[in-house]
Amino acid sequence: MKILVVKTSSMGDIIHALPVTVDIRENLPDAEVHWLSEESFKEIPALSPVVSKVHVCAFRRWRKNVFSAQTLAEVRALRAALAAERYDVVIDEQGLLRSAWPASWTRAPVHGFSRDTVREPAAAFFYRHPHRIPEEVGAVKRYRLLAAETLGYEVPAHAPAFRLSPRGEALEVPEGPWVALAVNASRDEKLWPEDHWVDLGRSLLEEGRRSVFFWGNDKERERVERLARFIPDSVVAPRARLDRVAATLVKAEALVGVDTGLSHLAAALGLPTVGLYVSTPTEILHLVGDGPVRSLGNVGEIPTWREAKTALDAVRQEQKENGCS
Repeated sequence: MKILVVKTSSMGDIIHALPVTVDIRENLPDAEVHWLSEESFKEIPALSPVVSKVHVCAFRRWRKNVFSAQTLAEVRALRAALAAERYDVVIDEQGLLRSAWPASWTRAPVHGFSRDTVREPAAAFFYRHPHRIPEEVGAVKRYRLLAAETLGYEVPAHAPAFRLSPRGEALEVPEGPWVALAVNASRDEKLWPEDHWVDLGRSLLEEGRRSVFFWGNDKERERVERLARFIPDSVVAPRARLDRVAATLVKAEALVGVDTGLSHLAAALGLPTVGLYVSTPTEILHLVGDGPVRSLGNVGEIPTWREAKTALDAVRQEQKENGCS
């Protein structure tokens, strides 16, 4: 069986859908699994050893120049490539028009969420097989349920598994122990107070652990450079592709981060990870990973830096105990 999983964005959402690939491999070991991703995140599904090919779309860029010659040529090329694959089944885990439309280009049966549970009801028009799976079950479980119902197996009883394999070249990192700090987010309401980051970073340094910051655009770089000025011996990593970031993160002792793709990536890689939530309902969306994780806070609840440090000590200890067992 040849399967296309459509989950184009965002980074955290793609990561949360990756346990689907492990479930498929366990239940359909001979299946060939491909993925459709936005170009900004194409390295993420490629981290799964189950995914043998990643098709790339660029709707975020295409919509800025819809009728340009380049856009039309790229759309035609993707449409032809998807049709040429001759998939047996397509699973649209995104639930948007910009995912359901290219899913239909495959000319294969497309499965997706039902009109009353999909994010954009118009997307359900493209699904030959709709499945009623409400968002309230939680993101990761929802993705796994859709794949299981589509392919005719029961969701495995074990916790979601990622089993990612970073293949990129790691960035240069400090000698000695260090903790990754993911301070940036796509929306300002997700940010943790900067003075909390400074207090946490300084407490880590007192223990002999340096802080390493990551960033993805100029605004994020300004924030991490500002924080680094107040945390002695901290390091601002260079901007890099996501496959290189993943290969670097596995060298860290742990990661502390807000509700952002980098935090979810660290958790999926098995790194001890603490998530700091200030505007996200953690009942539905929280850290899930192959290693120990903690999700602190909730909508309108801002964890203190001491709570973050306590949680960090807990996940590091849990990792140590698991490693010794």
